Amino acid sequence: MNSSNLKYSSSKKKPGKTKAFFICLCIASFLWLVHSLNTVYNYTLIIPVNFKNIPQNKKPLVQMPERLSVDIKSSGLRLALILLNRPFKQLEIDFNTLKAVNRDQNYVLSPSHLNFKQILKFETQIKHISPDTLYFSEKTGYQKNVPLKVPLYLKCKEGYSYSVPVITPVFVTIWGDTTIIDKVDTLYTQPFTLNKLSKNVNVNLPVLRPNAGVYTITKEANVFIEVSKLVEQTINLPLNDIQLNRNQLITIFPSVVKVKFTSVQNAFSTEDTSLFKASIDSRKINKFTKKCPVFLNMVPGEVTIMDIEPKEVEILILKK
Repeated sequence: MNSSNLKYSSSKKKPGKTKAFFICLCIASFLWLVHSLNTVYNYTLIIPVNFKNIPQNKKPLVQMPERLSVDIKSSGLRLALILLNRPFKQLEIDFNTLKAVNRDQNYVLSPSHLNFKQILKFETQIKHISPDTLYFSEKTGYQKNVPLKVPLYLKCKEGYSYSVPVITPVFVTIWGDTTIIDKVDTLYTQPFTLNKLSKNVNVNLPVLRPNAGVYTITKEANVFIEVSKLVEQTINLPLNDIQLNRNQLITIFPSVVKVKFTSVQNAFSTEDTSLFKASIDSRKINKFTKKCPVFLNMVPGEVTIMDIEPKEVEILILKK
């Protein structure tokens, strides 16, 4: 093999300058990434919070925070994994687990009493929490419990019905100047309107303060509305005369009526007729037809009557 062929073969195996540059760039990027993931960083996270079991005998000196600023110290890899969990879920803070200081007026937010791992999904070093203390003072003025009501405007989709809404809490403690509190007998939430209901509803509504001088720690109420499909049912009911006259013997024909109604599915069994009562009033007999109208004088609250058959019955009155 001559020298010219050796030179050609040698030059062919060497990478070009551009290719060599990109290879070096990839190696440098990989080394930088490895270094970054192993480097320890300080980072500030913003985490939403929700408080429960707030002391009812105290009032906050400043508005309760809706989020906490949390300074953490973590490796680049763990920090990257933590940031993948954003947006973070609400951190629930129970006052029963917080440490109280200064004659139990203030409460310290300590990492040892807060479950950050559940929110961040990883153990990490918490350096500082802001705010780190919640400041309270004793309530001043007169206080009392008042019922909480929710202005609801609900309409179900055809074929559906809803049960009585469950409101939590039922009563709210308010405090303030006696002349103002004495005039308040009920608290209301923001009105709530829904049309074409076909499934359960669970919503939180803000509690409205009737006056700037009325204070309460309860900021919102929970409303749960159970929505169920309606079913059509039929039961047979015996008839009774609401007039008891011992000097008369009354015969009713037919003595049983058929009642058709709609109700929430599985609300009760059609075999349980004790929830219904069908009657007549013999004093209202039609002198020409000798018939009396049938009416229901006892009906469960969760049903809608569609039809009564027959609507009138014949009666025969005999003196004893």
